[in-house]
Amino acid sequence: MEFKDRLKMLRRNYTVDGKRLTQEKLGDVLGYKYTSVSNYESGRNEPCIRDLIKLSKFFGVSLDYLVCSSDKTIVDTMDNELYNLCCSFTPEEQKRLIGIIKEVKEMKEMGN
Repeated sequence: MEFKDRLKMLRRNYTVDGKRLTQEKLGDVLGYKYTSVSNYESGRNEPCIRDLIKLSKFFGVSLDYLVCSSDKTIVDTMDNELYNLCCSFTPEEQKRLIGIIKEVKEMKEMGN
């Protein structure tokens, strides 16, 4: 399987309100016209890394899966949830959160 096939399969299996995701809607996610998605799916063009990351996050799959270097489909849900939660904080809040996590880790290690 190639990227173009994987993208097409992901898009066709993705539903919004019971309807299959169109190339036009996926183009909106990327900030392009549907022709860009069509070109990706036909193999005429390949996306830049920024768009690969957007697609990976949108479909909830690993980049390795998206570019066909792995058959592991889904990024660990807990990792995604933690990552998304951390991204919702300001940089200062993230620093404080890292400090709290380190404290919890130290307490855990002391308890073992």
